[in-house]
Amino acid sequence: MSEIVILGAGVVGMTSAYALARKGHAVTVIDAANAPAEAGASLGNGAQLSYSYTDALASPSLVRNLPKYMLGLDPAFQFRPTLSPGFWSWAAAFLANATRAKFEANTIEVLKLAMESRRAFAKIRDLLDFDHRATGKLTLYSSPQAVHSAGALSRLKNAHGAGQVMLSPKEALEREPALACYGHSFAGALWSPFDESGDSQRFCLGLRHLLENQYGVTFSFGTKVRALTKRAGRLVAIRTEKGERACDRAVLSLGVWSRDVAATAGIMLPVWPMQGYSMTIPATAHAPIASITDSARKIVFCRVGDRLRIAGLADIGPSNGQFDPSRFNRLVETAREIFPDAGEYAADKTAWTGFRPMSPDSRPIVGPSKVKGLFLNCGHGSLGWTLSMGTAARLAELFD
Repeated sequence: MSEIVILGAGVVGMTSAYALARKGHAVTVIDAANAPAEAGASLGNGAQLSYSYTDALASPSLVRNLPKYMLGLDPAFQFRPTLSPGFWSWAAAFLANATRAKFEANTIEVLKLAMESRRAFAKIRDLLDFDHRATGKLTLYSSPQAVHSAGALSRLKNAHGAGQVMLSPKEALEREPALACYGHSFAGALWSPFDESGDSQRFCLGLRHLLENQYGVTFSFGTKVRALTKRAGRLVAIRTEKGERACDRAVLSLGVWSRDVAATAGIMLPVWPMQGYSMTIPATAHAPIASITDSARKIVFCRVGDRLRIAGLADIGPSNGQFDPSRFNRLVETAREIFPDAGEYAADKTAWTGFRPMSPDSRPIVGPSKVKGLFLNCGHGSLGWTLSMGTAARLAELFD
């Protein structure tokens, strides 16, 4: 079998390498960083393996609230149009997916993929040390209307194996005693017993060791991919900052940067960045055991070993990727209001910002491209960690 080159060493690229190497393919991974998951969403994501929380971003409720998001009146979610034609093309497709029928269909299709990913993770999680926890997740809702909507959607998802249960505030407190220290009131909670968590960076580091030592996968770090070279509609080379490398089979898994690299081969990927932030601080005895998602404030709390990962905010608009101290401070202030005693907020914080590569329908883009020999595994949105093993398995099935 000829070599397959994986472009990207985030969790999607690393799991792609694993799935292909297990099938006996010769695999090389190329990445601009110096180690797997050293940058991007795989470094500082919310740590949740949200197998049951697959709700598509484009929805009727988002459209109803769009004026508020565009005017900056929601501290958690900002939607700022740009002059980029790529943005408007993506936005038009995104809004076309915001009908009730498409929202539900997209949510269920991602749920099916998530369940595939869960089964695949179960086969590898004992081989690696990545602070894995199978403690379930509670999603909190601030109003009876939100509880009603969540309950209706959970019934739909439960028909496809989600196993979610709606809880009253009292039942939620019994499930998670740390909610006694919750800084707000809530009308109800959704319990997702199948959801798990883990450190995706540690997962990728462990996976590198396994791939090198057991499967002979080679890595080329410190190598930025700049473009793809095609001839007669077929991939022939990858251009990097270190020169051109002949290649006739590759997988594009560069997160939000997949869009720019694909464009060099004439492929217009419908992916747009949604910027988020996270911080990691020492956890206290008052930190929740289960993962917590505050749906109104769009912030998650997740134990990662003896640390507490707090992640959230969603900014769609200009894609410069700069760290905005005011947005990060908003995350810190909101987190302290929600769980004031869950972590050591005065300690040094590991601050992160990065992009979730959003597709218009919230479904990952997995499969062959119009350039023969080039395959896609990108556009996972905010569920890259969750869906990575599932999309890798689907990808591997496409190769001889």
